[in-house]
Amino acid sequence: MVAEVFAGLSAFKTMFDMAKGLKDISDAAIRNAAIIELQEQILAAQSAQSQLVEAVRGLEEKVAGFEKWETEKEKYERRKTNGGGIAFALKEEANAPEPSHYLCANCFEDRQKSYLQLEIRIPGMARVLVCNRCSSEIYTSGPRHPEHSRNPGRGRR
Repeated sequence: MVAEVFAGLSAFKTMFDMAKGLKDISDAAIRNAAIIELQEQILAAQSAQSQLVEAVRGLEEKVAGFEKWETEKEKYERRKTNGGGIAFALKEEANAPEPSHYLCANCFEDRQKSYLQLEIRIPGMARVLVCNRCSSEIYTSGPRHPEHSRNPGRGRR
């Protein structure tokens, strides 16, 4: 990005030098050709500036997203669930208006807020916290059984 800025400054210096040279040109054809070249340089510089403005805007949005995530992340702490799995839960001092919930640890590390959903699986009456984003599962009670499946309608209730 720094190289593009210096290239843009160099293009403006070239255009300035060309504009200064126009006053000394007496031949109309040569002067018109120089004016056209100068206009092309101006258009190229405007295009480069527009691209740099877009790049800066994109970086500003990215930084804002990181800052927003850091603020959100501070509301949670890593906790062990009843079955010994690891998930993220609201800190007690967060005083959030949201009900208590768990977030998937895998997704949390990817800066994604993905709620774990409770499923009851039969046979075995297992209680499982499931992430619908990455398919992580945390058994909180009951045994894992070969018939438990992520297929809708099979092994779930």
